Amino acid sequence: MKKFIILFTVIMIFACTKEKQATLTEELAKSNWQKTSILISTDSVAPDTIPTIDVLSSKPDCAKDNVWSFYASTNTFTLDEGTTKCVVSDPQIKDEGVIEELNNGNALRVAGDGTNEIWEIESRSANAFRVSYFARNASNKTVKFRVMFTKL
Repeated sequence: MKKFIILFTVIMIFACTKEKQATLTEELAKSNWQKTSILISTDSVAPDTIPTIDVLSSKPDCAKDNVWSFYASTNTFTLDEGTTKCVVSDPQIKDEGVIEELNNGNALRVAGDGTNEIWEIESRSANAFRVSYFARNASNKTVKFRVMFTKL
């Protein structure tokens, strides 16, 4: 009877132990990521109902192979040029900086030398995630960007 009680107690302790769920940063840090779609609203008034333009499709291949890496242990990121550079003399690391989870992992602040955005996480799976944020376009107009990242 004692053995049964001890065994039952051990099983209950392990059964009641809640498995820690990985944070957004921990999940992103498991892989490298590449932008596979960049949609920009054509107006900032109602960005979810106005047609969008896919700007990634018009970029040269050297701009499409850039690689994003996230590091959970240091809450940092790097943006690597990828295998081909648009300007051969450019450094391999295009940008680097800090990341911070916001709103219980539903948003990510990404701040580096050339990046300063708060990404709202619209969807996330093991192989892809989609973010949106407001920023200025080439005409200095505030528009909504919606970016899809795919796992490499």
